[in-house]
Amino acid sequence: MTLQSAWFAFLLLLSPAVGSFLGVLVERLPAGRSLLEPSSCAACGVRLRWRHMVPIASALALRQRCAACGAPYPGHLLRIELAAVLVTVLAGSIASGPVALTMLAGAFWCLVALFYTDLHTLRLPDPLTGALALLAYCWAIQDPSRSLIEPLLSGAGALAAFWLVRWGYFQWRGREGLGLGDVKLAAGLGALVGWAAMPWVTLVAAMLALVLTAVERWRGGGVSHPEARIPFGTYLIGATFVVLMVV
Repeated sequence: MTLQSAWFAFLLLLSPAVGSFLGVLVERLPAGRSLLEPSSCAACGVRLRWRHMVPIASALALRQRCAACGAPYPGHLLRIELAAVLVTVLAGSIASGPVALTMLAGAFWCLVALFYTDLHTLRLPDPLTGALALLAYCWAIQDPSRSLIEPLLSGAGALAAFWLVRWGYFQWRGREGLGLGDVKLAAGLGALVGWAAMPWVTLVAAMLALVLTAVERWRGGGVSHPEARIPFGTYLIGATFVVLMVV
């Protein structure tokens, strides 16, 4: 077994636990809660024991319910753990070398947390967008085809472009059409995928947002008002994975 294969196996085994931690970030960062606070059931307040917090296995064994009171846990917590495993597999198929693999897997894990945080709270916490930008840059400079400066320029260019869209929309409509968190997210995505792929990420995200918003309106879902906010960061992240798998 090569070092690359051994390190990938380690990260793959670690990924469910990482996903469990990402679930904690999604639940607590937007609310300003401490990450060191012991986990407990939101319904009955009973502190969870270690055997009730084994990633993936406990959720399946308990059918995503509290062992004490039977109250259901949020379904997205299990989905986050599974997503962490899947993106680790994707990172292993892209990255070459243990360092590059670690940086890319870390960036993907940040994207999973940001995806669900924006989806559920319409917020993109600065600690996560900052970590994404750093990990994306560290991943990019491992690629021989990219220079030390190119990821910085790609990230800065994406940030500037999104900020101009945000500013222009505000001047036109008198209200924000793009959140500041989306602008910061764009910097990390630009560094991750590069300047050539970033327009495709933006285009795919816009198409996903338009189609899924139209479907929600047709079904009478939550997004019905023309001025209702949508989690565009979630669409950007989804589009990023689509582009990375296609390119």
